[in-house]
Amino acid sequence: MKKITILVDQLHSHGGIEKLVVIKANYWADVFGYQVTILATEQSDKPIIYQLSDKVKFIDLKINYHRNISYFSFKNLKKLFLNIKLVTSIVKKNKSDVVIVASHIPITYILPFLPIKAKTVKEFHFSKSIMSNTFSKKILEFIESKYNALIVLSDEERNFYSSKNVLVIPNPLLETKNVEPANIHEKEDVAIFAGRLAPVKNLELLIEIWQRINREKPNWKLRIYGDTSGEYYEKIKKLVDDKILGDSVFFMGETSNLNCEFNKAKVFLMTSLNECFPMVILESFGMGVPVIANDCPTGPRNIITNEVNGFLVKYNDIDDFVKTFNKFDDSIDLQKRMSEQAIETSQVYRVDKIMNMWNEKVFK
Repeated sequence: MKKITILVDQLHSHGGIEKLVVIKANYWADVFGYQVTILATEQSDKPIIYQLSDKVKFIDLKINYHRNISYFSFKNLKKLFLNIKLVTSIVKKNKSDVVIVASHIPITYILPFLPIKAKTVKEFHFSKSIMSNTFSKKILEFIESKYNALIVLSDEERNFYSSKNVLVIPNPLLETKNVEPANIHEKEDVAIFAGRLAPVKNLELLIEIWQRINREKPNWKLRIYGDTSGEYYEKIKKLVDDKILGDSVFFMGETSNLNCEFNKAKVFLMTSLNECFPMVILESFGMGVPVIANDCPTGPRNIITNEVNGFLVKYNDIDDFVKTFNKFDDSIDLQKRMSEQAIETSQVYRVDKIMNMWNEKVFK
């Protein structure tokens, strides 16, 4: 029986990485029968946000790094030494075969040098296309070369890595339970965005686009799903208020049942400055919801086939985005065809197919 240890910062907040960790841990334990342990550095005694299998062991190391100062400050270095000690001890005690770093956490820089026998693996959920060629990047590349495997999400992302230990394994889509994709004819004129409300999502552009759409098509509504507790939310909310879009744009907060919300929408809108391999596009496709996306580096173009299951619009081009939205809205036949193609595309990323890739490329 394989013994897998996964290192994360936390599983208490909604997020793509958090959801992926739970999906993979559950599958590896329940389907493959592997012994899976998750070690978190800062769960802070909060409940796990997604349903974790009883067969998966979860341990909060209670490291609790100071996030408001450098990880290399004296305060955090003391915590890092404790982190190293605990991880080394648990990995040796469990006789782990594979240790996977799923989040970008301080031990990322140390793991391949620890005195353990386990295979070391680092996952990347951000695009390296935006990294400049600096001295620190060269140091990172040296560290990454010491891992047994680096997991990236697309062939395009592989091109940004210089080491030879890179494997391409895309994100999986968990099959929906008890939620069937709704018929496009049954849906209201609703567009949806779901994700972190953070500057990288470029929601300023989305609101600018929506202002134009609202003038021409006031029947359409935009629903935004994501945490509404941060400064960026307040900034976007003020922008909505300033543009008098309160009757058209709705902040829905977080949800644990995103599939049901997708089922109410005709289209997903993405204006990100950059992405890697957005799991939310797969989730949208799984419910038959086409995506109109900013053709940013590098994620959307690796999932969306332009004018087949969605649209890729010119980077940060409001006119092109509005023109594309109008084209989608004006043809129910196009909406129906794209919805069907979205569902077909989602089958490529079925969880069993992706997990078998992990089994063949990493665990065996």
